[in-house]
Amino acid sequence: MGGAIAGFLHGEELIGYDTNYEKVEALGIRVVDSVEALVREADCILLAVKPQTFREMKVDFKDKLVVSIMAGVKLADLPKRSVRVMPNLGAKVGKSVSSFVCGRVSEEDKIFVENLLEKFGIAIEVLSDDEIDKMTALSGSGPAYLYAFLQALNECANEFGFDAETSRRVLNQLVYGALQAANGDDYNEMIKKVASKGGTTEAALKVLDDGKFKEVIKKAACAAYERAKEL
Repeated sequence: MGGAIAGFLHGEELIGYDTNYEKVEALGIRVVDSVEALVREADCILLAVKPQTFREMKVDFKDKLVVSIMAGVKLADLPKRSVRVMPNLGAKVGKSVSSFVCGRVSEEDKIFVENLLEKFGIAIEVLSDDEIDKMTALSGSGPAYLYAFLQALNECANEFGFDAETSRRVLNQLVYGALQAANGDDYNEMIKKVASKGGTTEAALKVLDDGKFKEVIKKAACAAYERAKEL
């Protein structure tokens, strides 16, 4: 994820460090030979390592601004001048939903981080680690919920006899077009616009309601939230 984010930080002077030198070098940025060197030279440090790796690190961040995208690492476990961020898969294409919660940072720090996050999507400030966990369940895990729904439709398309390429084109355009058509409108109102009384969509929605579709989705998101709290 750190590599994906770096690709959208145009105009910033970037340096990096990883035990895998080639991994950072492939990003086209300058590589230093230690975490300590990174801390000396950087004004802001993006922590994009595995939580276990971070917990094993013995680093003095010297009151530098730290931005963490590590899952499960709470603000209390980060340096005081830190911002905890939960981006999502959209970061790979500059369309991330990035929720963030601030530690002991200045207003200037907060604005800097918010501007940084908006280079690869939208930034949503929340007020606590608990709200980050909730956003993890909504937007962090959310793409997988959408893909699971699309996979079910894809399997149906295959059973209808459509080839894989046709199914992919149809479903991709389905999602894009539906979101563009909604344009911020209430989802229930959009459902009503598609589902005419006694029609095909109403028949499909009845099956979803009978199967407690909404309850299952909410239960799944709650399970993700509970797991996020455990990490």
